[in-house]
Amino acid sequence: MADTWKRLEAFFATDIVRLPVDRVELTRDTDLYHDLDMEPGDIDELVRQWAVTFGVDLSAFDIHYYYPSAKLGIGSFLAAVVKSPFSNKARETLGGRSLTLGMMEEAMERGRWEP
Repeated sequence: MADTWKRLEAFFATDIVRLPVDRVELTRDTDLYHDLDMEPGDIDELVRQWAVTFGVDLSAFDIHYYYPSAKLGIGSFLAAVVKSPFSNKARETLGGRSLTLGMMEEAMERGRWEP
């Protein structure tokens, strides 16, 4: 497990130009969106690159499961913003779900992504 974590850290270190990893201590709880300030499209690209690098099957991976707001049009997005103080679903749509380095480490060990 420690070896898997070291390989994952090394993968992120190679992408240091794009990521603020010099400002954030990488832990298993580090969230790609909230902690590393990555946009959903960039996260999707990075996860796919990571999967190729480590031979992880992504057939069960859907970026929109983690960041549903990424596929909203402007009208739907604004409606979710207005509803967010009153609706758990709207807050979840806007905030998404966590996608952490720990989840990536576990997928590396399994060889496949599981939501």
